[in-house]
Amino acid sequence: MIGRDTHKDIDLYGSKPWIAGLLLCGVIIVTMFTLAAGFA
Repeated sequence: MIGRDTHKDIDLYGSKPWIAGLLLCGVIIVTMFTLAAGFA
């Protein structure tokens, strides 16, 4: 929960949220460039 996690709680998540976030960011960037190329 935002604002209530202690450092211990945050460490339990490990690297999974980082990996998921980077993948999501990559998908958004690829989609953005694909759409931009399509409209050009």
